[in-house]
Amino acid sequence: MTVPHPALDARAGEVLVTETRAEVAYLSETRADLLVRARADGRRVALVSDEVTRLSYPMREALRDSGGAWVVRGIDGTLRDGSDGRRLSSVGEIATRGPITAAEDVAVRFLRPVAPQSVQLVVSQAVRHRATVDTQLGGTAELFAEDLMGAAPSGWGAHEPAVVAWDRARLTELARNRMPEETTVVVAGTPERPLVGTIRTARTEHGLEETTQLVVGVGAPGSPQARAAIDALPGTFDRLATRSMPLFGLVMGRQGRRDLTFPSVLEAPPVPLAMLVGPPGVRDLGLPVDELVRTLGARVVGRPRVPGLYFPLGTLERDGWQAFDEVLRAIGHDRVREALGAPRGPWEGVLDGPRP
Repeated sequence: MTVPHPALDARAGEVLVTETRAEVAYLSETRADLLVRARADGRRVALVSDEVTRLSYPMREALRDSGGAWVVRGIDGTLRDGSDGRRLSSVGEIATRGPITAAEDVAVRFLRPVAPQSVQLVVSQAVRHRATVDTQLGGTAELFAEDLMGAAPSGWGAHEPAVVAWDRARLTELARNRMPEETTVVVAGTPERPLVGTIRTARTEHGLEETTQLVVGVGAPGSPQARAAIDALPGTFDRLATRSMPLFGLVMGRQGRRDLTFPSVLEAPPVPLAMLVGPPGVRDLGLPVDELVRTLGARVVGRPRVPGLYFPLGTLERDGWQAFDEVLRAIGHDRVREALGAPRGPWEGVLDGPRP
């Protein structure tokens, strides 16, 4: 990067450093631009913050997708990775760090327990559309938001904060005007109905592929609201498969902050709750629908002529990893990977573990 960038504060070897002292680090326009430019130049970005800083979900995902890292400076002056707690001797070490091999590699301050405030559902769903003038984007985000928290998203935008009023027609127009380039937008809810996420649209040989990634706050741990939202998942996936052409979907449950931000301390890992193999996957993988219904408790969703399969995996009280692995073995691990292409969002790393 030859021209100084407004978000660039320093360099640590090949690593570009952007600093913040804010309580919450959002995916602002300048930060998003720095990540895009750095990736194009083959550089990594380190977001350096104090321990009080938390990341928004779009910021965390953008950092990860671009190969960047979150470096936290402790009150004692030590450095650590804000995502996995790895001790760092310098900011530039993010470019050469190896895997965590011992407990001593993790900073003690990362292991401080934090009481969870909310049950969060982490949704990742890809849908295929025909590339026609009648196609309208945003339906997946709207369906999950309405079913899980009782209202459509309140806002959207190219960056955070997503303050433009929710409007699927305008969202679609933006993506259409940018074709054949990919378009990623941020969506948001309200403090009363917390939701945050992204919608990515890309042109493919089959039409348009819309990938929706959401974090939805559905109520306090153990609350009737949280349980009702999880119980609603089969019906939501059924409606999704009836109204559109879903590809693959995954919902994971976790417990975290009410405002859906991510602190720089260890939180309980997410657990798989539900998985959808849409009609194209059922067809392309040649799945034995009746057998999977009988042996794994799958549920046929969508239109009878082009069925999809919904797999219940677990609950917040019952670990869903074993059921998830059973589904992968029945379908064929390598075939799922091939059908998924490049995993994104919660699919990233899920196929290979490690399991918590």
